[in-house]
Amino acid sequence: MAQGSYGPLTGITVLDVTQSLAGPFGGMLLGDIGADVIKIELPKGGDGARRWGPPFAGDSGPTFVGFNRNKRSVAIDLHTVEGQSQFIQLVKKADVVLENFRPGTMKKFGVDYETLRSHNKSLIYCSISGYGQKGPFANRPAMDLMIQAISGMMSITGEPEGRPVKAAAPMADLFGGYTAAFSILAAIRERDRTGEGRVIDVAMLDAMMTLLGQTVVAYAISGESPARQGNAHQLMAPYQAFRTATRDIVISLTIQKRWELLCTIPEFAPLFGKDIYANQELRNEHRLVLCAEMDKIFCTRPAEYWLAELERLGLPSAPVNTIPEIMAEEHLALRNTFIEVEYPPGSGRRIKTPGMPWRDVAADRPVRNPPTIGQHTEEVFAQFGVKKTTGT
Repeated sequence: MAQGSYGPLTGITVLDVTQSLAGPFGGMLLGDIGADVIKIELPKGGDGARRWGPPFAGDSGPTFVGFNRNKRSVAIDLHTVEGQSQFIQLVKKADVVLENFRPGTMKKFGVDYETLRSHNKSLIYCSISGYGQKGPFANRPAMDLMIQAISGMMSITGEPEGRPVKAAAPMADLFGGYTAAFSILAAIRERDRTGEGRVIDVAMLDAMMTLLGQTVVAYAISGESPARQGNAHQLMAPYQAFRTATRDIVISLTIQKRWELLCTIPEFAPLFGKDIYANQELRNEHRLVLCAEMDKIFCTRPAEYWLAELERLGLPSAPVNTIPEIMAEEHLALRNTFIEVEYPPGSGRRIKTPGMPWRDVAADRPVRNPPTIGQHTEEVFAQFGVKKTTGT
């Protein structure tokens, strides 16, 4: 990385007019790789995610603190003429606008793409919404839960005889934000060639359908609606969690060689000679019987024994960790997987947060801690020559 650079997007200015999770995550990704991300917040209250908690650090909960590093906060009220004027002055010198209001909201504020493009033809304008800017669902309100439900993700998540459940992590939000950041990077590269900006319409539902690609294609081929498999996999067996005498572990034996290696462990040797387990197709067909037999065997010894045996044979396996257990792993410490941010600013309170898997093209630590509401308003206005007006 060049001296004085915090990443490949150094020199790119992003106006992050987002709140909650999908948009702030997308903006944070751009900030992590060098962009100057200016978070636009209402003067009173700011990003609603600040109040998602407990627990709280100062005035903000874990969602805000976890997804708003490497940003400067500017307090602007887009409901007012003055705020709209201030925003347009920033847009004139910006590269990207990222917003995640319900479709039509930015137009009501008078700062939609067509208006802003008249001030900056090279502007890249990215909207994130639940369902996209057009279509029958476009104006429906959406959060991660709604998208996990309507996409079909919940219908295939959970135990076979249980109710549909959402993934514990906000998958639709996060992949929606990731999709936006990826699209903006592509648009920046395009603008390098053409000099022209563009509008980008990211729908969280579209992004979620991408994650469901394997399941969608399986249905397209078979015509059979996928069912919940719990911790198993609809296309492979054994590929799931098993109980042991002490805790759950997971294994993946998706090729014949791995199955045969498993059966070299004395306890599993009796399974090798059974015709119904002879190949992958038969093991899939008889998965319920197979996994019941395997469960009984795994329950005879502690997890540590089985994991050592599986690792000795090079078979994919892992313990089902708790969050405190994985955060304490030496492997992640050596990789600097977790980083610390300070919040509130100047408090000296250091909070551990997931770091930057893209760190090889980013600064090795956050350049900026999460900001308080409007922390950088005067600094940014002075830098961009924004003039305050008396309009309201």
